[in-house]
Amino acid sequence: MNAFEVCLYELASLLERVGGFRSLAFLAILAGLTVILPLRFGAGLLNPLLLLVFTAIAPLLAGNFTARAFAAEKARAHILNDGDPARAIATGKVLAAAVWGLLTWAVLFSVPLIALDTTSHRLILPSARLLIALALFAFASAWLASALGSIFAADAANPAQAQTFVRGVILLPLVLLAITYSLVPVDLRLALARLLDSSRLPLALLAGSLGLILLGIPALRQTASKIDELRHPLSI
Repeated sequence: MNAFEVCLYELASLLERVGGFRSLAFLAILAGLTVILPLRFGAGLLNPLLLLVFTAIAPLLAGNFTARAFAAEKARAHILNDGDPARAIATGKVLAAAVWGLLTWAVLFSVPLIALDTTSHRLILPSARLLIALALFAFASAWLASALGSIFAADAANPAQAQTFVRGVILLPLVLLAITYSLVPVDLRLALARLLDSSRLPLALLAGSLGLILLGIPALRQTASKIDELRHPLSI
């Protein structure tokens, strides 16, 4: 199979990759709970910085998909025995994880927006340009997180270990980013807020998305190399 076919196969195995109906039910409950966001922030929910923070949902949920796509018993057997090109396997699985991250972000993002429109009795939405840029950034961040996580998941002993590695890859940069931001002087924060206004943010997100996608390519090569090593272990 080529990378696109691997991606379709992974998406067709969605229940196995996300942990079954229980995990989907948890996501549904989480989506329902996001209706409290408009009650807390009101129209401030459309603050560009809040919208940007919300995209972190995509890489977090894509990471869980990635861990099972590489380390689940059936998935590992396919990787080792099917004979598909290692690069196609790595790319297809990471692409499927990024698509899943994008879809979950879209659902969890749309629920509070609908609630905001309902409570305010008028249509309040970000601009179409900003929505497209946010969607692309959510996909790109999920792509990079999955690509980096796949390096560790490819030879993990089991899905639980893979999830631990992948979550570390995703959460550590987010925590460091939050700590760094908290240490930034107020004047620089204000400058950053001006940079992230609704008129400039879409272009910044598009440029950032391209960079994230390109950064994921070397990680995919590393994952493909690990798959080849698993298939043809060196004998001593």
